[in-house]
Amino acid sequence: RLWGAAGDKRLPPLSVWLGGSHSAASILLYAGNFRAGAMARLALIVQDDSSVALLAPLAARGCEVLAVNACPAGSSSGCAEFARRAVELGFGVVSLGQTGARVPTAAAATVDAALAAFKPELAVFVPDGGAELPTSFETLACPRKYIFRAACGDEDLPGAPWPEFSPIFRGLSSASVALERFADGERKEEASVVVPVGDAETALTLRTKRSLARCEILATLLDGGELPKAELVAEEAVKNAAVAPSCISLDWSDDTTSRFVRAHFFPPHDAAEVSDPVSGEAYFIECMEQFHEFRTRVLGERAAGGDGAQAAYAADTHWYSNVGGSIVKMGDSNIHMPARVADKKRPAVIPGAALGARKKLRMNEPLIGPNADRYCATALASGWIGVEGPYVKQFEKQLARICGCSAACAVHSGTAALYGAMKALGVADPSHHVLVPSFTCAACADAIVHAGGRPIPIDCDMESFGVSLEAVKKALEENKNIVGVVIAPCYGVPARDFYDIYLLCKERGLWLCEDACESYGAMQSITMPSGEKTRVPVGSLSTLCVISVRSEKMIGVGEGGAILGNDATLVARAKWWCSRAPCRGVGLWRVYEHDAVGQNFRLPEMLAAVGCAAAEMLPVMIERKKAIHSWYQEGFAARNPLQGIQLQKCADGDDPVWWITAALLPNGISGETVGMRLMKLYPDIEIRPGFFPLNVMGIFKSSWVKSCPNSERLYHGLVCLPSSNQLTKPDIERVCDALADALTSVQAEAAVESK
Repeated sequence: RLWGAAGDKRLPPLSVWLGGSHSAASILLYAGNFRAGAMARLALIVQDDSSVALLAPLAARGCEVLAVNACPAGSSSGCAEFARRAVELGFGVVSLGQTGARVPTAAAATVDAALAAFKPELAVFVPDGGAELPTSFETLACPRKYIFRAACGDEDLPGAPWPEFSPIFRGLSSASVALERFADGERKEEASVVVPVGDAETALTLRTKRSLARCEILATLLDGGELPKAELVAEEAVKNAAVAPSCISLDWSDDTTSRFVRAHFFPPHDAAEVSDPVSGEAYFIECMEQFHEFRTRVLGERAAGGDGAQAAYAADTHWYSNVGGSIVKMGDSNIHMPARVADKKRPAVIPGAALGARKKLRMNEPLIGPNADRYCATALASGWIGVEGPYVKQFEKQLARICGCSAACAVHSGTAALYGAMKALGVADPSHHVLVPSFTCAACADAIVHAGGRPIPIDCDMESFGVSLEAVKKALEENKNIVGVVIAPCYGVPARDFYDIYLLCKERGLWLCEDACESYGAMQSITMPSGEKTRVPVGSLSTLCVISVRSEKMIGVGEGGAILGNDATLVARAKWWCSRAPCRGVGLWRVYEHDAVGQNFRLPEMLAAVGCAAAEMLPVMIERKKAIHSWYQEGFAARNPLQGIQLQKCADGDDPVWWITAALLPNGISGETVGMRLMKLYPDIEIRPGFFPLNVMGIFKSSWVKSCPNSERLYHGLVCLPSSNQLTKPDIERVCDALADALTSVQAEAAVESK
């Protein structure tokens, strides 16, 4: 029994999948628990996602709803978002798939059974254009059945791809939405709302307006109010075609072309097309800027030559997202050049992606998690996509738990987090010197400069690559202007000397900031005053901790970061600086008054929604990173050419996350030479250099900055190896083979040159 006990009017939660692929006779059925005290039992039958707007007034009125996805055959838009939102609101959802609303299938029979069991008091059908009535709607036993109809002042052009095409292409100033009562096979109009058509209207924006008009009518119908009955004012349409044209004519005026382009702009459907009369090549035109560029560059400035052979991999236009670093490439030479229709067959690719070749073995990739779509859809449906929303708050709680802190402030990058931390810690003047690792990302020092202070790079140890205790002590002896220390655990490994530096800072009255952008989730071993050893999360002991959630980090959202700590007042001060430093305690009417020059660095709700889903996957990410590092250890041990390579080491008792596996080549072997050779021989493998030493950078040099030989050795001899959570053991074996091949080749050349 699908519907539970006899007499139970509610549909129990149910998920059934019948049939084969999405395009075959299939059904996806979900019936949620209906709300208590419902005002109406309503069946809502729709054919496109714009009808998602109708769900809010139904939920607000406590209606019991069975939503039916009657997407017509051949539709490219579908009703996936409508179905998902209906489920989130607790409504029942039944889908006919894309088999055609009038095709007698097992799916249609099951939908009929669901509707019959539901016994709706009201049924509403929202068609996508002039589609035929679904048989399920026509035969449904329901006392009140209604159909929404999109209309314009004149009849739709024959062949129009959607109802919004005709009023825009014909140059009308208004269209309408009508509600028709359906009984005994006849239709009778009972309500209508006029929708203005603007000079810049597109099919998509007009569809949105009509959706809002449907909401107005449906809300009035449910509330028992007087239905609106507006009439369109008669106007003369532009007589430019007897049927809807299929593509742009080069003989049209700009005005006609503009109206056609706008009438055809209805993502995810294809844009308007225009063809080169010489080559026959077709192009998509989304706006008039593209059309003018087509006329100039394709028709007027035809260039010789063809496309050439297709590369195996897309151009790596920017390493920033998955590899890190700050390589900036110039943008497109002309952003208005239209895309060719032939290129539609080629899927959009990300930088460096494989184009029919071996998959790319990437440095890092995010592990976002299965709930990202749901969280983002909920955020969008709420209308709150700014800052300080519920997902931002939830994300801050998750990050605080991960880092062992009691307070957190989410911001839009790790660099922003460092800035907020420095300002909260009082860095404001060039006389405020801050010790920073020489072997780390320059953002660490940048933030100190932006805050007003002076960064002093110091050297690292050669095991964990973190700041060394000896370097800190030496700097403190030589420089009396130091106000604090920044430690940056490197590549997911806790800094070997962290706890000793922590105790030293505590003794000297200095603050300690932990730049844990690469290492949060790791645990470090400390010795308690009692002599007992224990583990604490990286970031939990520092005065403040900062992390990054950029796409390649342990939690990846695209771009973002956070300031964390166990002093809520200090974290609040950092948040104040990252919120444009507004005046406090002066009331709402002085909201635009500021006490200082701060920055607007707050994290938006949509990125936080992605972050919540990604944070849920952190245990899986850590597990995979550890497995990848162990595979590298095994691979190096099994290959003679790799025996002399040194892998990063952690202190006894520490539990790293191994964000990246970094390999230090033997003395005298250049990491750049080996890395570039490897990527040339094996273009499917990404290699990243080590950090460029901050003490060598001209922007940070001063009389206080000394040589950092360990950092310089790491830069010259280090190669960072692919460590993406998506990699398998055979992938790591390939990287090890490639590294052995490249290293052997470089060593052989060096031996020849030495003779």
